[in-house]
Amino acid sequence: MNRLIALALCFWCIGVNAAPAATDTPAAANLIQITLSLLLVVGLLVGFSVLFKKFGMNRLINNGNFPVKVIGAISIGNNQRLMVIEVGDEWIVLGVTPQQITTITSMPRQEAPDSTANGNLKFAGWMQSAIEKYQAKNNDKKL
Repeated sequence: MNRLIALALCFWCIGVNAAPAATDTPAAANLIQITLSLLLVVGLLVGFSVLFKKFGMNRLINNGNFPVKVIGAISIGNNQRLMVIEVGDEWIVLGVTPQQITTITSMPRQEAPDSTANGNLKFAGWMQSAIEKYQAKNNDKKL
C-alpha cells in the first residue's frame, strides 16, 4: 500500500511539473508585447532613414567629396536622355537609356550655362555649340 501511495505521489509530482504554470501571461499581453516590439523596429527604421537623408550617404562614405557632378541633361526621346557630367576637370557627354549608358564624347571643363526660366532650351543650344567647338578643335589637331 505504501508503494502504491508513493507511486501515486510520484505521478502527481510529475503531472504538476508538466502542467503549464499558472503564472503564464494571457494572450492579450503577448499581443501587446509583439505590437510594441514591431513599433520599436519600425521606429528605428524610420529614424535611421531620416538620419541618412539628413546627413546623406556621400557624407558618411567620403565626407561629401564625391567627384562626379551632373552639369545638365535634356530629354531626346521616350526614356532617353543626353547628360553632361563633370568628373574632375573633364566633362563627359553620356547617352542614357533604360538599358545602358553610352559615352558619346569628353571635353575639357567649360563654363556652366546660365540657369534661367527657359534653361533647357539654352542648355541644348549651349551643349550643341560646346560639342561643335570640341570637334573643331579635335579636327584641327588631326590636320
